[in-house]
Amino acid sequence: MSDKINDILQKKRILILGFGKEGQSSYQLLRSFFPELVLGIADQDDGLPDKHPQLKDDPFLIMAYGDKYLENCSSYDLVIKSPGIPYEKLGKYCDAEKITSQTDLFLRAYSKQVIGVTGTKGKSTTSSLIHHILKQAGRKVILSGNIGIPPLSPEANLDSDTIVVFEMSSHQLEHITIAPRIAIILNIFPEHLDHYKDFTAYKMAKFNISLLQTEDSKLIYNADDPIIGELLKEYPAVKDQQSFSLHTDGEHAAFLEQPDIVLADEAEDIVIPVDSAKDLPGEHNLSNMMAAMLACRDCGLEAEEIKHGLSTYERLEHRLELAGTFDGVRFYNDSIATIPEATIEALRTLEKVELLILGGHDRGLDYSILQQWLLSHPVPVLLFMGDAGGRMYNEWKQSLADSTDCILVSGMKEALQIAGTRLSDGDVCLLSPAAASYGMFRNFEERGDLYKKMAAEFKRLPSGGDLK
Repeated sequence: MSDKINDILQKKRILILGFGKEGQSSYQLLRSFFPELVLGIADQDDGLPDKHPQLKDDPFLIMAYGDKYLENCSSYDLVIKSPGIPYEKLGKYCDAEKITSQTDLFLRAYSKQVIGVTGTKGKSTTSSLIHHILKQAGRKVILSGNIGIPPLSPEANLDSDTIVVFEMSSHQLEHITIAPRIAIILNIFPEHLDHYKDFTAYKMAKFNISLLQTEDSKLIYNADDPIIGELLKEYPAVKDQQSFSLHTDGEHAAFLEQPDIVLADEAEDIVIPVDSAKDLPGEHNLSNMMAAMLACRDCGLEAEEIKHGLSTYERLEHRLELAGTFDGVRFYNDSIATIPEATIEALRTLEKVELLILGGHDRGLDYSILQQWLLSHPVPVLLFMGDAGGRMYNEWKQSLADSTDCILVSGMKEALQIAGTRLSDGDVCLLSPAAASYGMFRNFEERGDLYKKMAAEFKRLPSGGDLK
């Protein structure tokens, strides 16, 4: 353990708030270094003791679970909070200065080794792409955060020359005290509005990745995103800034000059063909590629090393993933699309979609941008599920009636049954919900997995055939 982290933790009563993947790794880490330190675990899940029976054998552990799990937070000196628990829940139970997180503790010790990646969309792809390119080039690198191992996990096994690629959500960035040396901001769209007071609070949580950098840091950002531009004007910084853009412009550190991506260099520009990447379709992925390429160049990689990494990268599941062709119909799984802008990007990339499945948990997002896209780029059949789907259906059905068949469905099973009566050989069926999965599924992965399972069993039926 880093001496800095050790100094923060020792001789304190520590509460681990939330016992998911990250909370469990916090417990393992603390117990490995402080076997007799009094620890608390608090989690809303009243089945905590049964799910983790090994905890009952820890004589220095205090557990609180169920509806009253927050009531004793104030009796601890330090609270290590899991990212998904809103700070607003803690106000009357715990002083803000006591609250920290794995992310903040990790950055206090290792920020100079970290490439932090944030954005409303694309951060998993960009983080995994950077990790892949660096690993293929022989660098010692780990992937951490939302898609990798928890930052303070004992298995991280960091030393001074390890590069840490860290996917960072707004929840993780909300109350950090120091930011990564290399920070990447891909985009900012309205999301998680059920978690934050307003969109401004969400934007500022994301922008902490820039605000809290030191002067010797580097910011890589999307010059095409107007919200990022506004924030940089409002909060200018003297640190090194590198922008990337889909437009040909010599002012940017990386830009698109079809059929190439150009990395500007004082000596000689680095030119890498777009088609070096075999499995990153869509305009949005060009932005992700440019961000990754700039970060890898900063780590000392040559053009050929970057090209090799791009050519061998395979996209993550649930990101415009071809689930397969079944009974003549191509099924695409884009369950990660939880905002309307992501669904538009999927439709733009595929160009021709005959049936689109939308909806899920309603977080109050404005869907008018997607409605306008569908008015000018009609999809023959739209299936709507969940609360968000119900709202879209009610708001859109009249305006889309001339070009689109809008149908409310109870869930994925009915959606695929209807698809069986509407789709023909060569058609495309797309799951790109523009809404979160909660309420109907545990997460977007479960939603995508069910879609793929049902797609694999798909059979076309005569129009009006039996759906039972």
